[in-house]
Amino acid sequence: MISIKYQPIKEIIIHELVKVNSVEEFLNIRTANVPLGGSANPARWVDGILYEASGYPPTPEVIKDQLQDILHFAAVEYTEMKEYKSYLKNSTNNVVLPIINMSNNEIIKEIGRWLKKQLISE
Repeated sequence: MISIKYQPIKEIIIHELVKVNSVEEFLNIRTANVPLGGSANPARWVDGILYEASGYPPTPEVIKDQLQDILHFAAVEYTEMKEYKSYLKNSTNNVVLPIINMSNNEIIKEIGRWLKKQLISE
C-alpha cells in the first residue's frame, strides 16, 4: 500500500509586483505579442482580482525551495476585476484572453487577499 500526503506551499515570495491600472490595460499587456485572432495564455481570477504570475526556470535552487514548500514568483501583474468572466477579448487585435476562476483554491484565495491589500495600500 502506498502513502499519499498533501503538503501545501507554506510561503510564496513575489520578487516584482506590478499593479496594472485597469482591466483594459491588463488585457492589452497580456495580448500584445499574440498573433492576430489568437489566444493568449490564461490569466487567473480570484475574488475580484485578475492576475498573472510568472515563475523561474527549474534551477537547482528553485527546486530546493519548492521541496521546502517555498514558491518564488519572478513577477505578478494584477488589477481589480470585480466580476468573473471566462474570457476577455481585445477588440484591437481580436485576441482572446482566457480567464481561470481560481476561487476554489485556498492558496490562490490567500494570494487574492494579499493582492487586494496591496490595492488598498496604494
